[in-house]
This record gives sequence, C-alpha cells and structure tokens, in this order.
Amino acid sequence: MWLPVLSAIIGIIAFLPINFYPVVFVFLTPLFIFFLREKKFWRLVAGAMLFRLIFLLGTVYFTLEPILWTQGILLFLGLPVSVFLFKKFVNKADSLLPILIFLPFAWTFFDLLQAKFALTPSFTDASGNALGSSPFLGLAGIGGFVALTFFVALINVLVTSLITWRSNRQVISVLIAAIVIVVFLGWQISNFELHKNAVAYANLPNSINISVVSTNGTFTADSFGELTGELTDKKTDLVVFPEDIFNQRTSSVTFQNTAKDLETNVLAAYDTFSDENGIKHNSAILFGADGAVLGIHNKNRLTFIGEYWPFGDWQPSIYTWLREQTPDIGTYAIFDQKNADQPGERNLLSVKIQGNTVLFAAPICVEVLYPDDLKEYKADGAQFIINQSSNRWIGIGLHHYLYLMNNLRKIEAVWLEMPIISSGVYSSAGITLPNGQTHSVNYQKGDKNYNIFFGNLRY
Repeated sequence: MWLPVLSAIIGIIAFLPINFYPVVFVFLTPLFIFFLREKKFWRLVAGAMLFRLIFLLGTVYFTLEPILWTQGILLFLGLPVSVFLFKKFVNKADSLLPILIFLPFAWTFFDLLQAKFALTPSFTDASGNALGSSPFLGLAGIGGFVALTFFVALINVLVTSLITWRSNRQVISVLIAAIVIVVFLGWQISNFELHKNAVAYANLPNSINISVVSTNGTFTADSFGELTGELTDKKTDLVVFPEDIFNQRTSSVTFQNTAKDLETNVLAAYDTFSDENGIKHNSAILFGADGAVLGIHNKNRLTFIGEYWPFGDWQPSIYTWLREQTPDIGTYAIFDQKNADQPGERNLLSVKIQGNTVLFAAPICVEVLYPDDLKEYKADGAQFIINQSSNRWIGIGLHHYLYLMNNLRKIEAVWLEMPIISSGVYSSAGITLPNGQTHSVNYQKGDKNYNIFFGNLRY
C-alpha cells in the first residue's frame, strides 16, 4: 500500500502554489505500478481510496466535508473497479501492454467524472489543473480539461512503462524517445494554441474600459465612499463589484446611486428577496448609468451546504460543533434553512456601450466550476465572462485555493477563447486573457482593505 501513499504525496507537491508543475508528470506513476501489480480486488479499491483521501487532504483540505468527500471518492473508485475488470476479463494473457494502453483513458474518464459530478465540482484538483500555470497550458485549446488530464496520464503511463521494462535496453530507448517526443509535441501545440488565441484576441474590433474591485473581509459600507471616490476620475464603461461586498443585507439603491454618480454601468452581486413570496436568490444585477436595472442573473448552480441541502432536516452532528467553534465560517459553510437560496436560470446580461450591444455571462462564485455551462454561455453569444465571488468561507488554505482557482480560470479562458474577469472578497481583481495571461491586483493595497484593477477588455 505504500505506492498509493507515495503517489498522493508526490501529487500534493505538484499542486502546491509554488508551481512545481513538472512533478505532475510522475505523480501517478507509483499508483499505476500498484494497479499493474495488485491482483486482489479489495486491495485495489483500498489503495485507490487511500491515495484519493491523502491527496485531497494535502491539496483541497479547505473543502473538507464528509458527505462531499465521500461522494467524490466513491465516484473515483470506479477507476480501480474498471482496472480489476479489465485485467480479469479483457487482459487474459496477463500482458502489461493492454492495461498500460487502457490506463490513460481510464484515469482521464474517472478523474474528470468525480470532478464534474461531485456535489460541488472539483476541477481544481483534477490532474490537468496542475498545468494551468505551465508551458503546456495551451493544450486546453484543443480540449480543455480533457486534453490536459489525458496529457498528464499519458506521460505518467510512459514513465510507468519505463520503470516496468527497465531491464530491456531496446524498450527503454524507445520509451525515452517517446517521452521526449510527447513532451516536445505537447509544448509546441501549446505554444501554437496560445499564439493563435493571442492574435485572435488582439484583432477583436471593439474594446471597453473596466474597473474591477476586490476587497478583504474587513471591508464595510464605511469604506465604500473612499472606494467610489477613486473611481470618480476614471473613464470606465463598466464597474464590477465582488459578491456580497458588505457582508450584510444590501439594498439596490446603493448601487443604483453609485451607477448614477459615476455615470457608468455597474455590476454587483448580493442576495435579493421577493416581496411577494419571500424567495431568496443570489443575484448578479447590472445597473445602467441612469441607475436602471438592465438585467439580472440569479445563480442557478447553488453551492452545496452553503446555499442548498438535499437531505431534508437531517444534518451531521459535526455541523453543530462547527457552528459553535467557528461561527464566522459556519455562517457561510453550513446550511441553514432560513438562508436557503432558490436556483435561477442560466442567462446572459446585455448592456449598450459606445453604441454597441455587449453580451456577457456573470456566473457567481462556484458557478465558474462548471466548464460545460461556460461553454453554453459562449454558444448563446457571450463575449466575455465575469466571475464575482466571496471567499469568506475559507479559513486556512486561502493562498492555495486562489492559486488553484487561477489555474482553473486560465484553462477555461484558453479553452473557450474568451477573457474571464474576476472580482472577489479575498480574491484578486483582474482579467485572464484567452492566451492564458493574467493581469490582476491583490485584494488589498497597503493599509486599504480593497484594491481596484483598471484595464481594457476587447470583445
């Protein structure tokens, strides 16, 4: 069982926010060797479970929640089951070659299966995400997370083969050559895709000036006047505020007045309530320069536990303890029926800027973790994406989380060939371009509890 443990430890290193991405090309090798050698079903399953648990504890520990993790691990356990069945019924000759060919496809399928269908999507810990800040990022242009994850699995299989057949010099030479060729081709394809996206983005005919705000958790309404004062003298077509900027029930009047005072369009995100039936939504609201509401996107992908709970009145007893020990985090990370949100529908927002009608998507917080939804937004006509978020729910691990989310947005921007604007509480403010470049500022500046990114967006 030491091989799955070793694999998990190497994987943790690959996902650290020091961008040590080359490690990802060997982190699956011990696990794959374990899959090749182990013949007992229960040991295959136990080894995979041990690998996944340790890997998660060192990579996305900030999402630790027993139901969420159990469901994700159960989805992942389809991998050892498929390996066992393949070896038993398909690979009857007991040759290593068929299972080695099978492994990169099986890994890609089950790694992305648990990433996509977990109660909260977990593409941040999908193996391809480790390449989000690497020279191989451009591979996302030919297939998003699928291409990156398969590329990682393929190189790991080649390394596994190299170790397995180390006694055969001819095979070793062929495998070394194959590794060099695959890495070189991956790098070249990546460069081509990134350059193609950069040229296409530079040739877009229109542009707008944007001001994007991010704050830390101490920001209150008392600081809002100072912040908007910095925006007054800037020529801005669109101002973006983070989700839940005030950490309290918010009135639309505040942002309507801000839009009128600044004489520009404003996008804000906060909880809205229906007077008729008391329905609560988490909403991104677009205000025009005259203060009028131009459009509303009600969050349709609600966050598990924080915004919806599929298990009725039952909750684990640990939730009570968490509320008592960490009441601030408990407000966001633990479900309370009184604060339950209702899902909206997927839709675009539209605004007229400099005589042109501009369409964009405004996925709120974890909605950016649904790549297929973002692809649908593009198909519907979105010209860029704005992701507003609040990360007050994170205790330890904020820096690690922001690094993984930054990788995620880079991959999505390259894949979709669309810029992604980010604005958040405890998150950077800026823009990720379709060539993977990110221009941003930190969420605080000196003694100020906010920061503003001023930039130009092409569409």
